[in-house]
Amino acid sequence: MLSSIGDKIKALRLQKNLSQSELCGNFMSRVVLSRIENGKALPSLEQLAYLAEKLEVPVSYFFSNFTGEKYTLFEKNSSLLKDLFLAKDYYEIIKWSEENHNAFCEVVDSNKYYYLGMSYFYSNIFDKALKFLRKYINAFIKSSTDFKRENIEKFSNALNSLFKIMLKNKNYEKGIHYLQLARKYLYQFNALSLPVSFAIHNNLAYTYLKTCQFQKVVIILENFINYNNDIISLKIMPDIYTSLNIAYYNLGNYEKALYYIKKAILLFEFQGDHLEAGKCYLNYINTLRHSSKFKEAFEVLEKAKNDYKDDAELYHKFKIQEMILYFNIGMYEKVIELSESINTSLLSMRGKKELAFILGHIKYLNKEFEEAYRFLKKCEKYFAEENFYNDLSVIYEDLYAITGDVNYREKVLAVKNKSGRKNVIIK
Repeated sequence: MLSSIGDKIKALRLQKNLSQSELCGNFMSRVVLSRIENGKALPSLEQLAYLAEKLEVPVSYFFSNFTGEKYTLFEKNSSLLKDLFLAKDYYEIIKWSEENHNAFCEVVDSNKYYYLGMSYFYSNIFDKALKFLRKYINAFIKSSTDFKRENIEKFSNALNSLFKIMLKNKNYEKGIHYLQLARKYLYQFNALSLPVSFAIHNNLAYTYLKTCQFQKVVIILENFINYNNDIISLKIMPDIYTSLNIAYYNLGNYEKALYYIKKAILLFEFQGDHLEAGKCYLNYINTLRHSSKFKEAFEVLEKAKNDYKDDAELYHKFKIQEMILYFNIGMYEKVIELSESINTSLLSMRGKKELAFILGHIKYLNKEFEEAYRFLKKCEKYFAEENFYNDLSVIYEDLYAITGDVNYREKVLAVKNKSGRKNVIIK
């Protein structure tokens, strides 16, 4: 009587006159099959499912008259990893896998890579997280349809985590690759209503905004909303609406931009999140400013300043917005007056750089060249990294006029008509 899984696979293959290559197809390598047939390795669950289908037997056939003691041990270890992961005991997962390397390798469930990779991720050990999450992605892609359907959420979570690691390294291209891969399988398995699906689309939009691919944001998010018109994630949808607002005002479609930022504000207010709604007012004012609706922008600004006067940081963001409004209508004395009441310790990095830009340009216009140079150099690098090309062209023009350095003139020409993100300057 056949006593091993490998013997049974080999016997059925020979019975059907199949070569190892024919049985493997594109699913697995002949080397792996040979090791299984010779009893040197056990197949994973997804490999068993594939082989059972090709050999036209139920999976249970491979376990009949098979003591399975070793296989039971592997299943027990797989269950251990799962239980520890659900208990968020990431340290124990890492410790167990390192102290029981051979046992970990022999676990047949590919989800072992997910549990270990995510444990490293949550422990901020990103090099190891990359290694095992990539192993999981590769195993998932090669797995059976049933395995994919059952584990699509884990797969998407793994890819979202890989994206976050790429984001830390500012590798946007690779980050987008991981998110698009998750999106592909979420659509394929009709899993767009999963919470991770909203996160995937939101992160994809964020990355496209950072890289000035605004039309892609519109296409991806509006398709996603239309596909999920009966499912609203209160947690994620306001962020998606905000992303659409930013994409549309960068594309110059201010009507659509206003439509989405108002929806974001309403949804945050519905949730009782007054602070996040307040942050959306910054985008609301930005949109009105870029559409040259200054009167309405000042009205919204005054209301926002009054509503959020008790939140010092947010209130200071509105004060910067007020300076930007006056700056764009040429009221420079008012800008200088407002700047004297700014507490820079309450500003974000972006707020500090915007303040430096505004003051630097005004100092240049007032022929205070030494001060202008000092302020403009403070924001030059940041604006370049953020793709604020309209503002950057003004910085380079001012620096060229101050220093006479032809390198700045060349930089002006390089960014003058480059597609970037709108910020302070209206064009």
